[in-house]
Amino acid sequence: MATDSNILLVGQVYLDTILTVDNFPEEDSKLRATDVQQRRGGNCLNTAEVLCQFPKINTFLMSALGPKDTCDTLLSQLEAKGIMTSACLYRKEPTPSSYIIQSKQTGTRTIISANTIQDITKNEFIQKIETIKTRFNWIHFEGRNVEEAAAQIDWLESISSHEGWRSRLTISVELEKPDRPDIDMLLSRGDVVFFSKLYAEKRGYDDPSCFLRDYQTRCRSSAILFCTWGAKGATCLHHGNIFHSPALPVEQVIDTIGAGDTFVAGIICYLNQGYGLDVALQCACHLASKKVSQFGFERLA
Repeated sequence: MATDSNILLVGQVYLDTILTVDNFPEEDSKLRATDVQQRRGGNCLNTAEVLCQFPKINTFLMSALGPKDTCDTLLSQLEAKGIMTSACLYRKEPTPSSYIIQSKQTGTRTIISANTIQDITKNEFIQKIETIKTRFNWIHFEGRNVEEAAAQIDWLESISSHEGWRSRLTISVELEKPDRPDIDMLLSRGDVVFFSKLYAEKRGYDDPSCFLRDYQTRCRSSAILFCTWGAKGATCLHHGNIFHSPALPVEQVIDTIGAGDTFVAGIICYLNQGYGLDVALQCACHLASKKVSQFGFERLA
């Protein structure tokens, strides 16, 4: 009988306010929103919202949140969904927030973030891992807090190799924002590496296959590389072999927020379950397409 998998997602939770407008406003203008939603957000939390819907996956979240007494509602909501919050930390500063302007005309979303909270340090990461005493099958890093994340991964490499369970652990990293300081430090630290279209374009590429072939030399030789390309689907490279999957046709783009995070959840889920790269890629692309055609993350699995 297959046992449950323990998956840890390390990143920053945001409290999002989403304003839907007919068209993006001009500067110094007044515009009425057609809809307002308040939602939990942040890449890793979005991924967790999807992963927790699949059977035999125990989804853990590690994030720095505001004071615990102000997070009771958030924690209760996450735990009710099956997202385990025992690895979260609490700060004096408020939980970060984002304001998202979503345009019906173009389907784009513009994000304004406010974040004064201190990211998780290496020592805090180690303390949490040792305290919760759970052997993880997969640990995913959002690709922020880069120097500390790199140090956390290096510690994981050392301790898991020393104790003999490195071969049973998958470490993945996400390189989404190309202008984040020192982001390329994470290139060589993932068994699985997720790139965004924006990252590739900012590095001068307009084709995901060419980008992945050039960047494979900067990653681990055994690493599995993914690059998402919006409506054109996603591409994967492993041991020199290229796989591509188109996105499913979407009749109407409803909500693009978290589509990439949904793709990451799909890859983690299907690779962790032992599916081949081509199947995992196709399933993750279909999952992301389904996300784009609905509000939020409910019932995606």
